[in-house]
Amino acid sequence: MIGGMLIGLGLMIVIAELFPGRPRLDAALARLDGTATPARMQRITGRLARLPVPRDDLALLGISVERFTLQRIGFLLLGMILPLPLSLLCAAVGLPLPWAVPAGAGVVLGLLFAFVPDYAARAQARERRQEFRAALATYLDMVALERAAGAGPPQALQAPVDVCSGWVFAQIAQVLEHAKRAGDQPWRGLATLGERVGVPELTELADIAEDAGSEGTQVLSTLLAKAQSMRTTALTDARARANSRTSEMPIAIGISVFGFLVLVCFPAVYRIMS
Repeated sequence: MIGGMLIGLGLMIVIAELFPGRPRLDAALARLDGTATPARMQRITGRLARLPVPRDDLALLGISVERFTLQRIGFLLLGMILPLPLSLLCAAVGLPLPWAVPAGAGVVLGLLFAFVPDYAARAQARERRQEFRAALATYLDMVALERAAGAGPPQALQAPVDVCSGWVFAQIAQVLEHAKRAGDQPWRGLATLGERVGVPELTELADIAEDAGSEGTQVLSTLLAKAQSMRTTALTDARARANSRTSEMPIAIGISVFGFLVLVCFPAVYRIMS
């Protein structure tokens, strides 16, 4: 199995060298910044990155597609070699297994383990989006207060990030600063950020700010209502998660009891088989 994996890896590297892809702009900029990955690994991960990946979740977590692809490869190889120690242990105790058993188990476990990074990225991104929405509700309140004090839409959007800390406000401040340097309207940067991280509430805030900036409409009540709606939604989601975890408790207890019974019955079953 190890020899076959090494041969497959060698063939993949040879194919990547014979058919190089087009140079990517982000890779060239990363080389200028000194954060680029090796060229050969960049080509390999670039081809493997064509597989379906949760790009919105990775953008929210700040993980590159190449790094995510390497995690997939690592978990795939881990799942493939995981049955090998078990087969060696069985052979050591006098119960050798046919070669098809660890090989088939390795393929199945490799495919299952390859989806572990996907599940982890989606779970982490789900938690990050909840944090984002909680911070965004506070941001909406502060924008509404700035508008009530007579500030214009650009000033109202900028003032909260100047006094607040946290990764959410840091990302908002980054897009606002980028829009300011590019001479663009700040709400367009917020809309782009909302689409990139998968938070539609931020895109709605950008639409409200754009209406206030272009038409001069009164948006104070709209901002306060939106913030209250987000808090209500967050509270409802928290209650739903608490109820789901409560319903999952019997399953966890049953699995623990089953594992305990397996440990207790294994010596007797082993004696009968031997």
